[in-house]
Amino acid sequence: MSHTLPIWICLSAGLSWAGQGTAAELKLDPAKLWQRSVASNVRLADDGRAIALERGVLIEDDGPAAGYTYGPNEEKLGPGIQLRKQLPVADPRADRADLLIGPGGDLAISINGQPQSLDKRENAGNYWQRYSFSPSSLRAGLNDIVVTGTGKVWIARDQDYAAGSRERTKHPNRSAKSTDGGQAWSDDKLGTGGDLDGEYYVRLFLDQFRPAGSLTLPVLDAGNLNQDAISPALSALGSLEIKLAAKLPPETKLMLSWRSGTTPLPDDKTWTAWNIAEALALKINEPTGRYFQLRVDFSTQSGLETPALQEITVRSTPKLADPWHENLRVLESRNPAIVRSSIPFTYEPLDQPKLAEFRRQHRLDEVVAGANHELDELAKLAVWSSQRWEKGHLSQIYPAWDAFEILKAHTDGQPVGGFCQQYNVVFLQACQSLGFVGRAVSIGPDSGGLVKIRGGHEVVEIWSNQFAKWIYIDGNTAWYFVDRDTRVPLGLRELRERQLQTMQGQPHRPVEIVRLAETKYEWKGLESWPPFAELRLIPRSNFLAEESPLPLNQGMRGWFWTGHHAWTDDIAPATLLYGHRVRQPGNWDWSLNQVRLHLEATPTPGELRVWLDTETPSLAKLLLKPDDQLPNDVRSEFLWRLRPGTNRLRGWARNTAGRSGAVSEIALEYTPRD
Repeated sequence: MSHTLPIWICLSAGLSWAGQGTAAELKLDPAKLWQRSVASNVRLADDGRAIALERGVLIEDDGPAAGYTYGPNEEKLGPGIQLRKQLPVADPRADRADLLIGPGGDLAISINGQPQSLDKRENAGNYWQRYSFSPSSLRAGLNDIVVTGTGKVWIARDQDYAAGSRERTKHPNRSAKSTDGGQAWSDDKLGTGGDLDGEYYVRLFLDQFRPAGSLTLPVLDAGNLNQDAISPALSALGSLEIKLAAKLPPETKLMLSWRSGTTPLPDDKTWTAWNIAEALALKINEPTGRYFQLRVDFSTQSGLETPALQEITVRSTPKLADPWHENLRVLESRNPAIVRSSIPFTYEPLDQPKLAEFRRQHRLDEVVAGANHELDELAKLAVWSSQRWEKGHLSQIYPAWDAFEILKAHTDGQPVGGFCQQYNVVFLQACQSLGFVGRAVSIGPDSGGLVKIRGGHEVVEIWSNQFAKWIYIDGNTAWYFVDRDTRVPLGLRELRERQLQTMQGQPHRPVEIVRLAETKYEWKGLESWPPFAELRLIPRSNFLAEESPLPLNQGMRGWFWTGHHAWTDDIAPATLLYGHRVRQPGNWDWSLNQVRLHLEATPTPGELRVWLDTETPSLAKLLLKPDDQLPNDVRSEFLWRLRPGTNRLRGWARNTAGRSGAVSEIALEYTPRD
């Protein structure tokens, strides 16, 4: 279920009640927009004074099939051999251009017939040679990149594309080889044996603004722009006025869209479709309902220019019905906002039959028996997964991302097994079988060399209902990390921040490891393995429901798959190998299994309409418990009739595995009028 994202903001001027009329104005600056909206391909820019397009455009066609392969995939360079790669460039205008070749050698490069003076930089992703060159060598359309010299270039084989992408299931045929100094070219007889078809590992990264992005605001209430705990009852909606302040250089554009409805849940059938405004100022005289949502789309036709959104102003003029809600006082509130992400994440259905069979076959209820709380359950599962095998068989086979395939017997009678990736897939699916939601993330050092730790690691994060956050707990090393003072388990982005502070000699909150079992792994502090500087998220966890798309044999050589969503910032930018770069905190640390209680006064004194908003994978039911009554199973809406004195409402979500999320709660004191 996906509904509205609440936003907590302050009015630039308070509500002024003139008889039955109201007038309110809301001003949203870039910092508030960035913190609370859902951003896609935009960033907070100009020292926080604007929202602008994100920078960095990756151009490649090997990504779906890039990775370790058990078959041949090398092209060796030498006398008389030329390799040609064609890459399409929409706009060559950029502040810098980088050529990435995996793995490379002693190379000479020409682009569109022009020999290049190459500035060799630090490797990208450890394996890829990186060269900076002048973007003036590029042209709009297809660009011919010819590579000569000595060394080798890997080939993304055509037969591997379908496993790495839903859309790019065949190679586009833009790689060719000449063995006679460029007189004749072949595009299907690649490789040292002349028997491979695919694409060379050659990519371009342009330091330019992305061509398009968007910012989607949360649902707002025309009758409660300052988002008080209780929305008043209205007798008339009045009009809405929206105005954007922006800078629009030549070849750039902002487009404003809006929609509205009668509930705060935009999936509801009362909501309109998105309407495109003709200008950046808009007046809506008759909105469909009091609830509305705005979206701003950014675009540019120049890689050197971006539109800059500086402010959004909203003005509403509804009419108030009986203001009986003024007799309510909030005594307690644990009613967090729901944070959503623009990453299109697909979850494993928790009623997937293979999960139930895995839970039964491996007696996982006995594994977690005696656990006192959720973290204790997760810890027991991590210990269990860490002890499933001692030696894997990755030299012969890389198993599917399926715990059954990983744990089944190989020819020697031992589990197929593997390294950290397989341990943590087994752990993840054990957690899913018991109703927990998780995600797979690979971690490693940054390309800039701030974190000088060799190697990487394949891990998972689990959404903790107990702590209402993503936490890193390792099903291979059997450990997790906590803040030393609060004892709250840490997520990967928190560990990354503290590791970067350590490497820069900056103070940070202390970290402590919690070892769950004896394993071969040691941790000697944030200066040591594992590195958390680069975080690469696979945007799905339904590995049992769908075999693809996935990286090719992830972790065997490097992390080359372009389906990853990689965290980036200005301190340790993500490797140039990745086009999906995540900068907004909410896009990475979105929330799950929580309920947001939205309270709206009805015209009847003492009666509140309650809507429930949630992001709960495999949602089974929403539960509301008023005062000492039994829980009500509701769809999304509930009428709460208050009694004089203290009234308490609790709400939570429950998934199809029977696991309940955190409880949201609000307590009100109601004093009826005489």
